[in-house]
Amino acid sequence: MAEPQVGLIEPEADDYTDELTISFTNESSTVSIASSIMKYREENGRTYHAYKDGKYAFPNDEVESDRLDLQHHLFSLTFDGKLFTAPVDQEKQFHRVLDVGTGTGIWAIDIADEHPESMVFGVDLSPIQPQFVPPNLVFQIDDLEEQWTFSHKFDFIYSRMMVGSFQDWDRFFAQSFENLEAGGFIELADICMPIECDDGTLPSGSALKKWGDCILEASIKGGRPINSPKSYKSLLQTAGFTDVVEKIYKWPTNTWPKDKDLKTIGLWQHENATSGLHAFSMALFTRFLGWSREEVENFCADVQKDLRDTKIHAYSPIYVVYARKPK
Repeated sequence: MAEPQVGLIEPEADDYTDELTISFTNESSTVSIASSIMKYREENGRTYHAYKDGKYAFPNDEVESDRLDLQHHLFSLTFDGKLFTAPVDQEKQFHRVLDVGTGTGIWAIDIADEHPESMVFGVDLSPIQPQFVPPNLVFQIDDLEEQWTFSHKFDFIYSRMMVGSFQDWDRFFAQSFENLEAGGFIELADICMPIECDDGTLPSGSALKKWGDCILEASIKGGRPINSPKSYKSLLQTAGFTDVVEKIYKWPTNTWPKDKDLKTIGLWQHENATSGLHAFSMALFTRFLGWSREEVENFCADVQKDLRDTKIHAYSPIYVVYARKPK
């Protein structure tokens, strides 16, 4: 699955049905930290970060943490177990790695284990990371939209699923460039909305199509557009990066593809999307579109029906873009 999916994905036959189910569990402890940061915002049955309250429109509760860990496995399937795709020399030793928006810290933990010679810094607005981590890993609660104050530069900066997080991507790329060592890499992996379909099986009046359009509209009104990955390549070039490469992968909404690998990815993405649908929608729809909690929940129930429908051959584009700072 390491190569992006170019062209049409062949679906299963129209009479195909799939009864596969899968369950997930996660256990973690959290860092003890200042009570003001730990006193999360409670809104519509979910909790959200307290530090810089209101910036990030997605929750930080246990349900969302479980989904983020599941999503990590989805990326692992997509990249054949690799933690990144940039062509870093295999003999290269990282000195310092930055994980932007580390979330549960699962990627940072894996990269710290894989590169024990490096110091890894995982930065997030929410202190939801585990307490017991590799000795070369540090988690920090900080806002990377503000001026970066790191004392040393990094060899590698990684940003995954940060779409909808930054208002000013130009500034993020400028600060990344400034804080990278010469020859260092930056890589971004992000979903891009709305959901797409190549064969016309996503009806224009469907709940899934409306959801994709509404979530894009809400994110634009909130100042953090959820289609920003389309501009990463050009913005990296403008910031001074070279060797910029963009690849687009496809995550099917369920097990509709005929291809075995894509079917597996579709299975996991279906769980990822359905378990995250409430998280993706609630704050954006209520804060920026004026919907009530009940309206969002009822609408999400209709969207879930479309996500289960194997006759709808939809997918989420996953943009992976990496670049190098000139030596």
